[in-house]
Amino acid sequence: MRFLKSQYVSKYSPNDNTVRVNSYGRGVMDFNGAVMIPKGTTAQRPQLTGVRHPIDGNGYIRYNIDNDAVTGQPIGIEAYVGGAWQVVRGPAVGAVSIETLGPGDATETVFGPLSKVPASANNIIVLVENVMQIPTTNFTLEQSAGGSLAGPGSPYADGWYLKFTSPVPLAKNVTVFFGFAN
Repeated sequence: MRFLKSQYVSKYSPNDNTVRVNSYGRGVMDFNGAVMIPKGTTAQRPQLTGVRHPIDGNGYIRYNIDNDAVTGQPIGIEAYVGGAWQVVRGPAVGAVSIETLGPGDATETVFGPLSKVPASANNIIVLVENVMQIPTTNFTLEQSAGGSLAGPGSPYADGWYLKFTSPVPLAKNVTVFFGFAN
């Protein structure tokens, strides 16, 4: 009886071990090229519920060629996890942009409108002069629609503003850093 250490999957070369299943049942790809995974649109995703094996469908991966509705960029690699398709994202370097909203006058608490709309106050860094401000403790993000930020007749145009809990000191600039993901 011969002990089988690994099973080679090449039908043309029985000793080709670039793609094989080892004795632990794990697939091994020992090459320096690339693997092409299935690709298609969101509508072309495979039906994974009620299918033979595996029962829950977890563990499938594919490349989605559709564009993200928010960013306009391709969705990219997605995996079926916990009964739903999830986008697989790695850490990426994003562009950080800076906006100076002007100096304080020791009475004003509202600054803006912001040139970009962050997902939340936790996705921006706000400095007054060189002091970092803490979201919801030192400032909040507020939207003005039809001058609603300060009531009827408000001088604030439609858009998103920073509203500080206390007036910004005289001649201290408010600076906002954008580009931080969730």
